[in-house]
Amino acid sequence: MQFRRGQGATEYLVILGAVLLVALVIVSLLGWFPSLGGATKEQQSKAYWSGTSPFAISTYKVGNSSITFSVSNRLADKVNLTSIEVQDGFGNVGTIMSPNVFFNAGEEVVLNAAQAVYQNATLNPCTSTGTSKTGTTFEYKVVAFTYTQGTITGIRQQGAQALVGRCS
Repeated sequence: MQFRRGQGATEYLVILGAVLLVALVIVSLLGWFPSLGGATKEQQSKAYWSGTSPFAISTYKVGNSSITFSVSNRLADKVNLTSIEVQDGFGNVGTIMSPNVFFNAGEEVVLNAAQAVYQNATLNPCTSTGTSKTGTTFEYKVVAFTYTQGTITGIRQQGAQALVGRCS
């Protein structure tokens, strides 16, 4: 059997193209391209934050002028959530809510700008002047809860993963 010169090169290019396509899919699923892997990171974030303790975030919504978290107390004790702090992707750190809300054991409460002071509007990744960011992906690198349990004040819960979602 005789091979033509172009046949080996064509087969090589087809294999190379397939390898590059598989590599691109893997890279996008790992979130290395923000526009391609955002949905995967968002699903991982929701799964992580819905299972954290003592406070879990079951749903969250960040819009142009408001932030809403549905937070539940996973402890067997009554606690007072005093603040929610975040760090955005630019290294800005600050308190976004100071709800001062008492949670009974297992209770879930919806916290938003109407119930809590939205203290640092610069930490809202969905706020923009003149352009709509609806549908774009946002990410808080760090989310931390400060709370009181019994007579112990200033207890801090900081998540190990970012909070990722879409601007509403």
